[in-house]
Amino acid sequence: MAAEVETFLDYALEVGASDLILAEGLVPAVRILSRVCAIPEAPALKFGDLEKLTGVLNGESGSFRGGPWGGRLWCVRYSREAFGKMAMFRPILGECPDFAAIGAPDAVSGLLRLDTGLVLFAGPADSGKTTTASSFVSGICKKRICRARFLDPVPEYDIAPGESLVHYKRAKVSVEQEIAQGIAAGTDVFWLGDISQKTVLPMLRAAEAGSLVIGCMTAGNAVGVLDHLFAGQTPANDALCRTLFASNLKAIISQKLIPAADGKSLGCTWEILFNNQGVASCIRSGEHFRIPSLIQAGAPEGMMSFMLSPGA
Repeated sequence: MAAEVETFLDYALEVGASDLILAEGLVPAVRILSRVCAIPEAPALKFGDLEKLTGVLNGESGSFRGGPWGGRLWCVRYSREAFGKMAMFRPILGECPDFAAIGAPDAVSGLLRLDTGLVLFAGPADSGKTTTASSFVSGICKKRICRARFLDPVPEYDIAPGESLVHYKRAKVSVEQEIAQGIAAGTDVFWLGDISQKTVLPMLRAAEAGSLVIGCMTAGNAVGVLDHLFAGQTPANDALCRTLFASNLKAIISQKLIPAADGKSLGCTWEILFNNQGVASCIRSGEHFRIPSLIQAGAPEGMMSFMLSPGA
């Protein structure tokens, strides 16, 4: 059956899918233009087929680079569900596009001037947030020579660093250890990829130490980012994390893909939150529900809500 699983990967590449979704006991599916569709006439995956293709999937969840399958390397994220194992396969796309080609609003491009602080990119699955974030990191490294740590455990792109000096994540060293060592070494830029609950406090300490920290989150908007980040903190850490976050956040850039007028393609709409005194106060108090009104009031500062974004 492993050979048949590889045909599903070939199919995903052939139809231009962003993801292939395989779950034991269920029919394989692909994500095309943000829609999940079953593969026509494909049989349900048998139990054990995923591990025959990928090897042992240890733990409740994880991620790794796999392949080559279908002549491509793949970013594989897996989890154990009630029905069995499930994995999402995303083709590694090579070098990320130039930041100028992303089409981000001018307010986002202005963030390339930052030297310190925390910048987060958010959006639903398959919204392009990783592409935007990776291109932003590349833009930072090309704009000036800096010491950077690329700590994304499963990078979806090869980021062009220009002449910057880059330390890449080591296989047997945790992200938390890499951040601690990077702070001690005076690292200028940390690229974390997808942020986990375990990395929240270390990344905030890196920003507090004067580094520029960049990461991604799967969330619908800035409120979703804040809710998710702080929901996983222990009572003992909550106040510290809120204080550090409020002091060091520079921006949360959220994006969504919406159908274009032709009905055949997707366009991007943006939400931009910049930190200011009012935003910092909401973060410290936990009153995240006030953020949308602060974004609207902050339009003169370059903030942008989805309903006001170009193409929305």
